[in-house]
Amino acid sequence: MIGLLGGSFDPIHFGHIKPLFELSEIFNFEEIRLIPTYKSPTNKAFLASAEHRYNMVSIISASNANNFSADDIEIKNQGISYTFETIKILKKQLKREDLCLIMGLDVFLNIETWYNYRKILSEVNIVVINRPGFDLKNTENMNFEIFSRITSNKIDFLSGEKRQIFFHESSSCEISSTKIRHIIERGESLEGLIPGAIMSYIERHKIYMEKI
Repeated sequence: MIGLLGGSFDPIHFGHIKPLFELSEIFNFEEIRLIPTYKSPTNKAFLASAEHRYNMVSIISASNANNFSADDIEIKNQGISYTFETIKILKKQLKREDLCLIMGLDVFLNIETWYNYRKILSEVNIVVINRPGFDLKNTENMNFEIFSRITSNKIDFLSGEKRQIFFHESSSCEISSTKIRHIIERGESLEGLIPGAIMSYIERHKIYMEKI
């Protein structure tokens, strides 16, 4: 199974990285692709350029002892980054059907607003990185097509006849890129929040140093 984690990575931090190590142990992913967004469908502004964000993801992919890889598919496309289109292209390129989309809880709770979200549900399994204490009952108001696929049982997730949505609880997901950018702006310590190699890259290129 190949995992796909898309996002702004503005910057990438341990809130992205640590849950992926946890998931690798649970599901034995062959590979986890980190895919920086080029242009958000919501017109969200990024503070670092696509080049810088991809370079930071590449540093993590090159330095870890796991199975991460940096994928610039959405940057090369240079258009709005629609997850459905990315999945469709990667399935064709990789000739694989066992792709698994990884996302945070905040992203998942808005999935019904996504372009072709119903087709995404039928194309890939999904893993949601969940905050500690989040009650799955809070998803009951979501579309039944979504709610009926949710499970926290690994066996059900891997053996289901239809595509499933697995909830994985991780305390690391409390870290946010916004929080990190404000800490950088204030000149405070980022110990435990961001890898040293990423901090060195940010300092070298003077990213996020101006008032936010």
